[in-house]
Amino acid sequence: MKLRLLLASLAMLVVLASAWMVARAADTKGADPPGAFFMFTTSRFANAGERKAIVDALRRYVTGQDYLGSRLGHEVPELGGRVGRAHLYALPPNLESLERQSAGRCGSGTPGLIVYDGEHWQETPADEQEDMPRAIARGKGMVRATGCHDYGVAPDGEFIGIVPKTCSYELGDALHRRVDWDDISLFNIQAQRLLSDECDPRAGLKAYVTFVTEIARDVRAKSPRTKVSAQLSFRYTPPDRMVAAIRRLRGVVDGFYIAYPSNVGPRCAYCSPHNLEEVLEAIRAT
Repeated sequence: MKLRLLLASLAMLVVLASAWMVARAADTKGADPPGAFFMFTTSRFANAGERKAIVDALRRYVTGQDYLGSRLGHEVPELGGRVGRAHLYALPPNLESLERQSAGRCGSGTPGLIVYDGEHWQETPADEQEDMPRAIARGKGMVRATGCHDYGVAPDGEFIGIVPKTCSYELGDALHRRVDWDDISLFNIQAQRLLSDECDPRAGLKAYVTFVTEIARDVRAKSPRTKVSAQLSFRYTPPDRMVAAIRRLRGVVDGFYIAYPSNVGPRCAYCSPHNLEEVLEAIRAT
């Protein structure tokens, strides 16, 4: 009798285990591939042909792990739906804009991630530039009060230790060491200048990788849950140099912010759909 009960119990365990494995396979079928994510903002292009080629490239590579600027997500609903509200983001350059983005806007189609983009430019007021850690903390309070957004930060290279004139860096008083990282979901490292054509002979790949690695390590030591992305820009950096950096930073950062300033500011030396596709392919391979 006891033997029959034991055998029946074992048979039931086998059935349950098989059912779990089938369910697990169904859950993971079609799931996003593991690896690094990418962030892409641009929705303004030089012409309709470039726009179509870029959107087609994004359709081939965007998964639910990636992040898109909210305007692009609205203009291409297929892509916006693919990443979901949590991965649509806004980049307010000052606290006034950040407050407008976050206040009372929690519905469908609104950005789920608000990234404070404080930089050394006219878009960020002088008082915010003078005390960026305090400005970051104020922004965090505004976003947290809504209860329906994540908060990220993307201070420019000078704030995190880049010395633009000499294509070097100094981490002694870098901003990230003076920030309270609690409740900051994402940190974008703007070190792309070190990879530029101007800085490549003096700094280039080695300096960029070393700098990003040190910053990422510091931030993770304080806040393991904060996602870290490294910024790359087509304005002054060719795709082969970007790809080399992506490969070297595999496992160091969680993702990459791809700046594609095709129709904004000075001429973008390397903006092209082909170059973007080359970089996205490298990211998907990480």
